Amino acid sequence: MSIDAHIHLYPEHVYADPESWAATRGEFYWLNCVAPKSGPKLQGWATVDQLIRDMDAAGVEKAIILGWYWENQKTCEENIDWQSDWIAAHPDRLVAFAPFNANGGDAAIDQLKRAFDSGFGGIGELNPPAQGYTYDDPVLGQALALAGEYGKTVTFHVTDPDTRDYPGKIDTPMESLIALAREHPKTRFIFAHLAGMMQLPELKTLPNIFIDTAAAPLLYDTDIYQTAIDQIGADRIFFGTDYPLRTFPKTQTKPEFQTHIDSITNAGLKHDDLDKILEQNIKNII
Repeated sequence: MSIDAHIHLYPEHVYADPESWAATRGEFYWLNCVAPKSGPKLQGWATVDQLIRDMDAAGVEKAIILGWYWENQKTCEENIDWQSDWIAAHPDRLVAFAPFNANGGDAAIDQLKRAFDSGFGGIGELNPPAQGYTYDDPVLGQALALAGEYGKTVTFHVTDPDTRDYPGKIDTPMESLIALAREHPKTRFIFAHLAGMMQLPELKTLPNIFIDTAAAPLLYDTDIYQTAIDQIGADRIFFGTDYPLRTFPKTQTKPEFQTHIDSITNAGLKHDDLDKILEQNIKNII
């Protein structure tokens, strides 16, 4: 069995016409990521029922549905409503992390409190440069402190500056992320996408930092998993796929989990390390 720490999901009315949906809400960064005007189209779509079927087919026990890094507070609130319905329908299979935008001010903080009180497991995925605020925004600081008080986890998007360009690629300064983890020692941080594989010693020395493997096959060969273990330790890595993104575009015609599981399973990792990454580590926080 495995647990996926990083997926996204949208209702059918969103992906039926993403251009119109995004235009009415001013979510053009999201639109460029999921429906770029040029280049390969890697975004897949799935209903919550299809998600559960795909999880069953691959032996995925649970999945964390992350919110998107929306540009507007109203969209964050809308996203939370979707997630609330999904986790209510499948409480034993799905966990939700709430979207957040610091520009929402007090409303954004109140929204997080309501989400936590209703059973949400954390905050994220956050990407301040894409959302229009900075890493030192005081409202973001309030949100991170709140997560620590509630014992919740926060997932940040992290970009590797050395990989090829792709739609939506935007710099995420690792030093700023490290500073947040240092300022909020009671808060757990997941730096997504293998933390951009930044070679920073703080990744290993700060115990509240974790990383996930989401979308790694799009950017790296399978030896990257052992590199990540050597850098931060197998105890601090969570399996993630970025479902329903097609992370193996040459072979995947539709979203699924099995290809990603097979890839990391066959990467030559020690059995104990693999078990920690696929399932055991994330059980400590959900």
